[in-house]
Amino acid sequence: MADVLDEKWLIEESAAQALVEILSRQQGENYKVFMHSDRPDIVIENQIDGTRLGVEVTHLFYDSEEARYVFGRSREPDHPPAPEYIEGYVRRLNALLQQKSEKAKGYNHEYPLALLIRVVSPLFHMCNFQVYSSSIVVPPSDFQIIWLLFYDFVQRRWTLLKRLR
Repeated sequence: MADVLDEKWLIEESAAQALVEILSRQQGENYKVFMHSDRPDIVIENQIDGTRLGVEVTHLFYDSEEARYVFGRSREPDHPPAPEYIEGYVRRLNALLQQKSEKAKGYNHEYPLALLIRVVSPLFHMCNFQVYSSSIVVPPSDFQIIWLLFYDFVQRRWTLLKRLR
């Protein structure tokens, strides 16, 4: 169980580090991970003015087989990059947004909340979201900001951030 918790911590930390790098670069501010917690997963802090933001980190996969593949626990999933596959991804995103919005109601937070969804599929990318953006349903929630984080295959880093709210 400790290995699973350590892996979860590392995955969350990696996503949070990518977020603080992007925000620092975009806003000319100096953000850092302030602490790990449970609800939300991460708290980041603006080093200029001391403001903090609680960040719930989650990951978007098509299904459990794709998740196992991405984490090196399975052979490549058998999903063709077809329109119905992309539509299934949007359905999974909508379900994840609903699930996390419900979960956030129970958070006791002293600073604004954000949701960071790292899109880890090797077949689903930002261009797909631009095409299907009208199908994405962002429910009301305590999250003031909702981001999608994508991998930039040119820069070979997590650098593409799309804001849904």
